[in-house]
Amino acid sequence: MDNGDDNSRRQAIQALKDHEEEDWAAAPLGVIHSLVESLQRQLLSGTKQPFVRQDVVVVLGNMGHRSGPAVPQLVELLRDGIPDGIRGAAALALGKIGREAKVAVDPLIKLVSHSRTPLAVQAIRALCGIGCADKRVRTALVELWLSPTQPKDRQGQVAVALCKLKIDAGGVLCFLTSALGGSQDGALRKAAAEALAWCHKDEPDVVPALLTAALKDKDEEVRQVAEASLAQLRLSHDQAVRVCAKQLQGSCLAESALRNSGQVAVPALVEALGTDESTVREKAARILGGIGELAAEAVPALTTALQDKDPAVRLAVAKSLWNITSNADVAVPALVDLLEEKGAVTTEAGETRRRFLQTVMEALGRIGPPATAAVPALEAKAKDKNRHVSECALRALRNIAPTAAKQPSYGQY
Repeated sequence: MDNGDDNSRRQAIQALKDHEEEDWAAAPLGVIHSLVESLQRQLLSGTKQPFVRQDVVVVLGNMGHRSGPAVPQLVELLRDGIPDGIRGAAALALGKIGREAKVAVDPLIKLVSHSRTPLAVQAIRALCGIGCADKRVRTALVELWLSPTQPKDRQGQVAVALCKLKIDAGGVLCFLTSALGGSQDGALRKAAAEALAWCHKDEPDVVPALLTAALKDKDEEVRQVAEASLAQLRLSHDQAVRVCAKQLQGSCLAESALRNSGQVAVPALVEALGTDESTVREKAARILGGIGELAAEAVPALTTALQDKDPAVRLAVAKSLWNITSNADVAVPALVDLLEEKGAVTTEAGETRRRFLQTVMEALGRIGPPATAAVPALEAKAKDKNRHVSECALRALRNIAPTAAKQPSYGQY
């Protein structure tokens, strides 16, 4: 690089560029020192070709903190008038150097605030790498986050920076979990998965969103990032499942994460059947039913839960037992009891009663002919004063005992 012509210099720099960051970490300090000095000379007085200078910057970045002496030259490359490709590479290199590059914070903030999107994103990533979260950085990132006009890709990188630097800003967590679960943009989902690794595992939706992405995201790279984020949170899949089970009441994503986990989630869901919160018990039973036959080990606990004091829980349990075992002798009597039980649902609102009874009868109708023991109870409900209840009872009867449903004495039929 120091004594060759332009062609040999380019070849030498390209050869250095091919080395990965882990290669540089293992290189002797003396070699690194000499190379950094030579690369600095290239930036100061060597090649003026933009693509070669950009390659020099990339090499310095790959060296990480060992290229700290080159920070002044890299900072110079952030100024106006330098091609954006070089400025972006310099920003990323400074981020890889880390804390030794703190002198670059002000020019990087300038890029964040005023540059076009690609360059701003690179500057944000650099600030993350440097790890500076002083007042200047907090103010710039929060203002950028609250800006209503920023593009989605930059918003994702700002969210990563806010999480990594532990800067509070309203709506970040909701944005990340929603983006990871619902965005069509793979790059944004990847950024969201990366950012959630810097959140606390007990914050609502963090682990459920990551677990769902690790299991089900259509993009393999996003799945890998989500897996890495769970590992950074020191969570195996089993441990993540248990966190999700504990968040069943407060997280809107926990139920989906547990359902997607399949058989692995069964022990945690069985444990959730014994919690004090009826909504948690109901959700746990419903998820077990969604898992189906693979949840067979939960049958004893579900059978016990048929005695639950909450009718909604018993309904979920009965439906779950049918889905898991296909045993009408267990599920149907429990559903019939719910149809006939006095005070099973509140009488304060007819809609509450109607919806509950319809749900029970729809469950019986889906069981079909094996639910013949429910015919008398359904015949009684076919005469109910509420038209919706009587019609639902008749539909269930048609599925279970079509001949009985044709009797002219029920409802308006």
